[in-house]
Amino acid sequence: VHKDLNVPIAYPSATPLPSGTSNLSRKTTVAHASLFIPYWAIADQLPKDRQYDEFIYFGIAPMLEGVDRKEVGFSRVDDFFGMIPQGSKTLLTIRMTDTQRNLLILKNPKSQERIIEDSIVFAKDNHFDGIVLDLEIAAIPFDSLIKQVDTFTKLLYAKTKKNNLSLSLALYGDTFYRLRPFEVKTLVKNTDRVFIMAYDLHKSRGNPGPNFPLRGEDVYGYDLTKMADDFLKFIPVNKATVIFGMFGYDWIVDGRDKSTEVARPLTDLEINDKFLTACLYRNCVVKRDSQSSETQIRYTDDEGRNHIVWFEDTQSVSVKRKYLEERGISSFSFWASSYF
Repeated sequence: VHKDLNVPIAYPSATPLPSGTSNLSRKTTVAHASLFIPYWAIADQLPKDRQYDEFIYFGIAPMLEGVDRKEVGFSRVDDFFGMIPQGSKTLLTIRMTDTQRNLLILKNPKSQERIIEDSIVFAKDNHFDGIVLDLEIAAIPFDSLIKQVDTFTKLLYAKTKKNNLSLSLALYGDTFYRLRPFEVKTLVKNTDRVFIMAYDLHKSRGNPGPNFPLRGEDVYGYDLTKMADDFLKFIPVNKATVIFGMFGYDWIVDGRDKSTEVARPLTDLEINDKFLTACLYRNCVVKRDSQSSETQIRYTDDEGRNHIVWFEDTQSVSVKRKYLEERGISSFSFWASSYF
């Protein structure tokens, strides 16, 4: 549990979350490729050099009284559909990213029923093909909490099936490493698909490190190969979709490379413009790490402070995807539109 004290923070609309990669062209299109489109990252149109067969709207947010109809995610759904190709397969995300609110909801059966009913009505009214439950909880995995998560998921699954909707679950890539309150072997029975968030292993409030290293468990504590081992013990490969987070963090560090404050998240586009096209900072060194497959940048800012940046990019995704395909996984997703 002590490993989870540095939990992820929510990002405002101007900052990056996980998504696609720099140039996912026809050559790199996989058997199944989906794209998350957050309500704050809706543009006039998608880049034409990338292809996806599914688009995931992120999404609507619940309260104790049901889905929040005044929240901007609720109102931007028409903009989402105006952005994607007509006839595309679409999924709706239920954004449950506030731990304290989630704990209250999980203790309240009536609240759960209202949220489920509102979500299904919204999904059917807007002709979504299914729902993605993004239930994020940073809490000690007591048996009572694990049971509450199982019960809520089972109820949601039953209701979606009655309404001819699919249900997918989004789970942390470090679910097993940080002992989170998700019993995967039970949850997988009540879902059509599991989205594995293979990013944010090193938190903005922690010390610098790769987004989610391919290898290097002995150095970083965990890696993608171990993640695949853990999840594939319980999830059939045809139910698994791995999400790549196309972003990075910029940490200010001391003389021992320890973080001195909360890191700043950066999209791939921001990293490219700030460091890769032309790095104007002092002592700027860009180096790809062969073990993690990701890129590290070191530089000194105008105030003399040292920085370390780690980020996912097209090349690291390609290497990781190849490994996962060898393990039988052929479904991948990217977080998120406008970040790359």
